[in-house]
Amino acid sequence: MAKKVASFADKVAKDAKKVIEACPKCGAPLLTAKLVVSRKDDTKNSWRFNTKSVKVCKCNEKEVYAM
Repeated sequence: MAKKVASFADKVAKDAKKVIEACPKCGAPLLTAKLVVSRKDDTKNSWRFNTKSVKVCKCNEKEVYAM
């Protein structure tokens, strides 16, 4: 069975339905950023990288980006 190809108008309509999350404190839109923290592993004498996704808005961007 053939796969249906979405037209440009279908793609735009799909993007318009997405809800942007807002910060409960300041009301600014939340942006998702990947935070990578490097730490020294003393047992193997190497560097380890921990990654996690965080939501950033105007009220917490200084704390997140200062790390």
